[in-house]
Parts: sequence; C-alpha cells; structure tokens
Amino acid sequence: SPPERHLTPLARAQARYLVLCLDGVGYDVVEEMYRRGQLRHFHAPVPLIAPFPTLTNLGLVEILAPLGAPPARGYEDYYFGPAANKMEGGFFHRFHRKSFIEGSYRQIFHYHPSPLAMTFEYGVPVLGPWVASRLTLNRIKREFLKSREPVFLAYLDSTDPAAHLGGRWTLRDVLHQVDLLAGQLQHHPRVPVEVVLFSDHGNAFGKWHKVDVGGALERAGLRVEDRLRDERSVVIPQYGLIGAAVLYTQPGREAAVAEILLPTPGVDLVAYRAVEAVHILGEKGRARLLRRGVTFRYEVQTGDPLELLPLVELLRAQGRTDAEGFIHEDDWFQATANHIYPDPVRRLWYAFEGLVAHSASVVISLKDGYYAGSGLVDFLSGFQLRATHGNLRRTQSLGFAMSTSGTLLVPPAPLVPSGAEGSNAEGSGAEGPV
Repeated sequence: SPPERHLTPLARAQARYLVLCLDGVGYDVVEEMYRRGQLRHFHAPVPLIAPFPTLTNLGLVEILAPLGAPPARGYEDYYFGPAANKMEGGFFHRFHRKSFIEGSYRQIFHYHPSPLAMTFEYGVPVLGPWVASRLTLNRIKREFLKSREPVFLAYLDSTDPAAHLGGRWTLRDVLHQVDLLAGQLQHHPRVPVEVVLFSDHGNAFGKWHKVDVGGALERAGLRVEDRLRDERSVVIPQYGLIGAAVLYTQPGREAAVAEILLPTPGVDLVAYRAVEAVHILGEKGRARLLRRGVTFRYEVQTGDPLELLPLVELLRAQGRTDAEGFIHEDDWFQATANHIYPDPVRRLWYAFEGLVAHSASVVISLKDGYYAGSGLVDFLSGFQLRATHGNLRRTQSLGFAMSTSGTLLVPPAPLVPSGAEGSNAEGSGAEGPV
C-alpha cells in the first residue's frame, strides 16, 4: 500500500470524500470479506448498531440526524397515519419525487437512485440487483467526479435486494464492485479521493418461515383492517419481508394485543408503550423500561426477557446505577454492545419515540429464521427469501463502517460479566460496536 493510505483524512491536503451508504449490508459479511483480502482498498470495518426495528428508514434517520434528517413518516414506506386514520405511502408513492424524496432523509444524499430502478431490482430477483448495482455505481462515479462537493454522499440500494433475493454470492459480487470503484477513485489524477462506506442495518441469511401475525389476531377475535374502526381493529402495515412487525391499535388496547401475539410461533419479543414505560414480553419473562433524561431503568416483573440482570448487577457493583436503579445510556451501551440484543434498552425505547412521525402501538421482534410482511412481495420474489432484517438480535442489527483512509475509531470493549448467559451469544466485533 502507498504510505499516504495510512494518513488521517486531515493529513491529506485537498482530499475529497465519497461517503457511500450501502443498504442492508451486515458487519459479518464485510468482516469476512476483509479477512479474506477481498476488500483490498479498505481498512478494517467496525460494526454499527442500527435502531430497532432494524429498517432503512429508522437507520438512516438516526445516522443522518446531524445533517438535518427529519423523522421518517413511517417504519417503512407504506405506513399508517393515525391523524388521517388510513394507510399512506406505498408502491405508487415511490414514483413521486415530491412525496418519496423531498422532505425526507433521502434529500440529504447528493445522489439517490431513481425509484423506478429500485423497484426493478425487487421485481427481477438476482438479475435486477446484479445489473442495477453496476449502473448505479457508474452513475455515482460520474456524478461524484462532476460535483464540486468536498464530501459527496451517495446511496446504493442494490445491496439490500441482492441479500434478500440473491443471497451471499450476489451481495459479495456487489461489494466487489464497490471495492473496484474505490480503487479507481483512489488513483484519480486530479485530487486525492477517500471513500467511506457505511450501512443502515445488517441482514441475516438462512431458511425462513413466515409468521402469520394477522391470523393470530383474527383467531383471537380481532380484525386486521386498513383503519381503526373500533376496539377490535388492528392495522398492520406490510411493505417488505422483515424480521419484525409494527401494529396500531386503539389507545388502551396495546397490552391485550401484545398478550395475544406473544405465544405465536416465531415471535421472540413483543413491546408496547403505555403509562410512560415501554413494556417487554418474551418467553423468558416480562419487564418494563423507564426513562429519566438520559438514564434508563430495566425493571423486571417476571424472569428476564432481555437477559440483562447479570449486567445490571455488574453495573451496580461498579457504582454505575443511581439510588433508584437508573443507569446512564452510555453505560447501558458499553455493557450491552456485544449482547445477544445489542444496546436493547435505548433501541427499544426509541422504537416508540423520535425516529418515526407516527410511532406504533405494538412492535414485534421475531426470532432469527422467521419473517412477516407483504404477501404481494412474497409472490413477486418467488417465495425465495434468502436473507432479512428487522429484529432486535445481533446479526440483523449490526451494520458496518469502513474507510480507505484508516480504521475508524471505536469505543472501548463492552463490559461482559464472567459467565453471563447470553451476553455474547452470537459473536461480536473484536473492538466493540459503535
């Protein structure tokens, strides 16, 4: 490698930066490719913990918030608007720039693919993202070189359908094309160029079983509808094929709906917000989260649904809890960054506050190997889902960041009590997530 690759960006006079968001690329895939020498123009990746549910809208709103990104209209692009009491957005919404891009986090990107191209990628599995990724990367290169912006922010969506419908091979092929682009730009004769990559969430690969969330509700006597008509109505926006589900109910019905959903095969955790607390139900018990400023308390009612009690005891022993058991969010992060549910306290709270304009009544996190979502998308994909994201667990939660200029800074390794069950059940990055 030339010596200048190891200098910090500030040491590179008049350098330009291409900051490229890769939709749905998990840390595990990138780290494996890096170890094999297949991303040779980049330094080692670091993991990023996505907000929950682990979806693009929430991930990019949180990442781009310092640049002025507003809350997303919905968890996905087909969402329920409580004020109008109807479903909004959806398929045709994508083809109108004014509603799809303007006024959203998407307008912050200097380059964003056309909605038509993005739709083509999902409509033609494997071939769609393979072709579109090459076309999009060429456009990004062309627009970057034409631009005078010192920092050029671009979005590549092809990686997500490549993972969902093509699997690991297709995703690795797209990442190889990204690496080739970085190599071309680094050798550009006019000005030094650095490339920074990041993703909005991970993707878990495997065999998948669909969870019939609506069926579970209907068997209990409720009605799945497109608006809230009475106490038996439940609205479930379904746009993609994901490891989570969001539901809307009449106020006061959240707990009853959560109880109905908990025994459903494939459901890992059910959360809802009521009486200034976020309530969590799982196979291993029930608990609630309370917030006071930047501190949170995990209050167990039965069992330990998030598997956090050993960490709470460790933090208490280290003097990191106050007299009422509240713990600073930074301490929660450090203690749980490598947990089976990374940084779950903050992520569960903000699933209901701040990132989405119309937050859900109930949010479900499914087990790995299970998904919920649109029957139409299932049909268009040929029922060949190969990867998905959305849940609170590690693989679906961890995106990544990496750069051609050096390894990005990461915080100290998180606290892990000796022998704590589930504290690192699914592996972790060597230096801890960001």
